[in-house]
Amino acid sequence: MLIDAVVLAGGRSSRLGFVPKASLLVDNESLLEKAVIAALGVSRSCVVVGPLAPEIAGHEILAVQEDPPFSGPAAALAAGLRLLPSGSQTSESVLVLACDMPGIAVQLPALVAALNSASRVIDGAISLDPHGYRQPLAALYRHHELTQVVSQFSDLELIGLSMRAVIEQLNLLSVPAALGVTDDVDSWEDAARLGATEPQSETQEGTQ
Repeated sequence: MLIDAVVLAGGRSSRLGFVPKASLLVDNESLLEKAVIAALGVSRSCVVVGPLAPEIAGHEILAVQEDPPFSGPAAALAAGLRLLPSGSQTSESVLVLACDMPGIAVQLPALVAALNSASRVIDGAISLDPHGYRQPLAALYRHHELTQVVSQFSDLELIGLSMRAVIEQLNLLSVPAALGVTDDVDSWEDAARLGATEPQSETQEGTQ
């Protein structure tokens, strides 16, 4: 199964005091780098929707910004989908990830295996966290079906639209995720729990 990936990394991070969550470090890698590396473990290509794309050796990572910026995950997904290879190069499936789940890599083979073995009536495989919530930003969707549902909304309608509203028409297979795998960083409390720290600025480093 040929897979492309879209990683969403353009949020305001307001609960982090507007420190970009994508830049937080876990094990000396930014959250964005970890998400992209995880995505490339199962995908042919990766588009980052946000202001920056990391440099990953051996891979060309494309970056795009939703318009207007900070207009939400649905608008960001639409922007990312437009940048994926098309025509004869169109992939069968699209992996959609948030940039702030440092443990997500272990879940991706299960998503791929689930969708690979599913019948064509299944439109995607979505992570189900231990609390019973489906995670639309930790899911693998059939490319055609995902593009179809996104295209039903105008650019204006996509602004502020939730991912749950986008995918509600899709027939998705829930794939249980282990405890902590889909945990994300929305606050400094989350960051501390998941071992994410703010990168030091050059000024901070110079004072030590």
